[in-house]
Amino acid sequence: MNLVKLFIEQRNAFEKAYESDDWQRLAPFLSEEITYRVMGMPFHCAITGRQAVLNAMAKSVANFDRHCKRNIVSLSTPRQEGNTVITHGELSYSRDNQPAIVSRLYEVAIFDGDHISELIDIYEAGCAETYSSWMAEWGTGLDAAYI
Repeated sequence: MNLVKLFIEQRNAFEKAYESDDWQRLAPFLSEEITYRVMGMPFHCAITGRQAVLNAMAKSVANFDRHCKRNIVSLSTPRQEGNTVITHGELSYSRDNQPAIVSRLYEVAIFDGDHISELIDIYEAGCAETYSSWMAEWGTGLDAAYI
């Protein structure tokens, strides 16, 4: 099974959900018991259950992303290792005339058949400190937390 193709389809569905706030677009790609983990950031978390994950994504986007301009740069082509797809990317967020916050992370999607059973965002070393400093200076009213 070509899991990279499924992963890219999921990423495209994520972007459509991001634009429309229709997070149910992601449901067909996620197992019922998916666990979503965020590591290496002050808002680190582990969330289990499809609807809980979708609600958490909607919350974070509403309370952080919607107040910023977002830019995504792919730093690697997604690659498959067994039932896992791994990619490396860079996110930047800016608001008004303030400097952007830039974070690099690995995204790991573990599949059970054709559904993602575990999704893990692992931020690179130093991102948490940079994020905390940026939030202290320019993040008034923002909250990227998922839970």
